Amino acid sequence: MNYLIKGGYLILPEADGIEVKKQDLYVVDGKVRYSAGAGKIDREINCENKIIMPGLVNGHHHIYSTLSKGIPCKVPFVDFLGNLQNLWWTLDRALDEESVLLSTVLTMEDCLKQGVTTVFDHHISASYIKGSLGKMAEVFKAYGVQGVLAFEMSDRNGEEAFEESLAENLDFTRSHKWKSVQGMLGLHASFTLSDRSMQQIAESSGDIPIHIHVSEDILDMKETLDKYNLFIVDRLHDFGLLRANSLLVHCSNLIKSDWKKLQDYKVWIVQAVDSNQNNGLNVANIHDLTLRGIRATVGTDGMSSNIMKSYKNSYIFCKYLNSSADIGYPEMSGLLENSYALKAAYGYDLGLRENDNADLAVFDYEPMTAFDEDSFLGHFIFGITESRAQYVLKGSELLLDNYQVTKNPYAELKSSQLEISKRLFKRFIELKENN
Repeated sequence: MNYLIKGGYLILPEADGIEVKKQDLYVVDGKVRYSAGAGKIDREINCENKIIMPGLVNGHHHIYSTLSKGIPCKVPFVDFLGNLQNLWWTLDRALDEESVLLSTVLTMEDCLKQGVTTVFDHHISASYIKGSLGKMAEVFKAYGVQGVLAFEMSDRNGEEAFEESLAENLDFTRSHKWKSVQGMLGLHASFTLSDRSMQQIAESSGDIPIHIHVSEDILDMKETLDKYNLFIVDRLHDFGLLRANSLLVHCSNLIKSDWKKLQDYKVWIVQAVDSNQNNGLNVANIHDLTLRGIRATVGTDGMSSNIMKSYKNSYIFCKYLNSSADIGYPEMSGLLENSYALKAAYGYDLGLRENDNADLAVFDYEPMTAFDEDSFLGHFIFGITESRAQYVLKGSELLLDNYQVTKNPYAELKSSQLEISKRLFKRFIELKENN
């Protein structure tokens, strides 16, 4: 199918900021064109005065948490470690193949409804390891979503599970290099990985980037310092794991010397403000990161697939954290631009430049006031982030058509979602009782 997307505002992140241009857009043989050319147009989509953005990026997701809503897990957790042990580390042991598959299906549909077409996921299913990333990748492809998957490694489930997790990361990453769904190394956190495990990861993985939680809670800093007499950043450096295009998530409790060291590495800091606040934890100060020139973007940390909400809340919390109403726009611009730079770093087209493989989302926001480069961020923060994705187009495929996901390859699985979740909850309760 070839398309004419008529009358919208194109949002183009460039090296010196965001470019806004109003013009018709053509997608011919899956490629973006700014003029009609000779291609036959099969469908015209009227997007008069609406917003056309490159497909959005979620820099840190936890698809495995999709079925956790309503799970029978009572508070008090007491602290962050209690939260991990009583909820998330029990859930990941309860997950099986069908619940992982269903979680991925439901997440893909939700991502498309939010205009998200690139997902960096950090997965864990301790009872279902081998082949899990490949199964998830099949779902990504079935829905037309691209991304980078990692399987979380830690010592908490024993040596055999660690070995199998490492093998899953390596096998998947090496067999999916430069494909639409790629791989990287998933590490839980410094405090759950011994020196032996870190050394094994480092020696077996070449230059594969890592995806790791860093100092989400002060516990990570304290445990690493107590056990290894090192700060987290120094420990990652000593094992050669601060590799180009690695994702360091949260970084909530790093100190100034850590940030200074990270300026020398081509890593990405991913903020998940909603999740941190939900857990009563610190949040990294993106104002400081912006001043230091450190590349930061946003993820949802499994709270949802609504990355627009993450942008909006990061902006608001940045003002609150710095007790200033005079900052926020440069930080927001940086988070958005960096998300697309991260996309490019993994070989994906922006999706909206001429000759790109099409990858775009149309949002149903229509500016009521002047809309250009100077006013874009005001409209983005206070308008676009509150709007809905109406269309998503990837290559020649319309994945979201007038708010409706166009593909339904797992209809039978979805029809059993209540039964699957009940079985998951039953396993969760049994694991809790047997702890």
